[in-house]
Amino acid sequence: MNWLDRIAAASGAAAAASLAAIGLVITAQIVARLFGQQIPAADDFAAWAMAASAFLALPYAMRHGDHIRVTLMLQFLPKGWERGFEVLATAIGCGLAGWAAWHTVTFVFESWQYGEVAQGMLRVPLWIPQLSMAVGMALLAVMLADRLWRVATGRPPADASAEVARTE
Repeated sequence: MNWLDRIAAASGAAAAASLAAIGLVITAQIVARLFGQQIPAADDFAAWAMAASAFLALPYAMRHGDHIRVTLMLQFLPKGWERGFEVLATAIGCGLAGWAAWHTVTFVFESWQYGEVAQGMLRVPLWIPQLSMAVGMALLAVMLADRLWRVATGRPPADASAEVARTE
């Protein structure tokens, strides 16, 4: 297992932990309401954990070939064109992920720089829950860059074994 696989696994574990946190927050809120109480900002924390689970799962899903891929066009291309098409499609994905990563990192930095805080009951600095979005997008861009390098140099992408396993 190389370092990118370990990073993807850690990101996937963080996404799973975020999903578990949603369950805990919702369960705690239900129990609190049974006793006539409420947990301040429970909705905010559940929403932030949901966003974290989505963005932190992106690198893990990319590394394991779990993103939706339309391979219909590959069936109709001449055999010699498949690699070029893979390189082009991966380059486009890598460029878009890099662009999104740049803007999310900038967004989080500006939230930190301007001291933005949540408008709910608890004044949480917004850069903290937003950080998972920037980390997830940046790691997705790294995973796509690795895939691009592999495909461009003629090596199988890291997600190739997952694709083969799914088709069998």
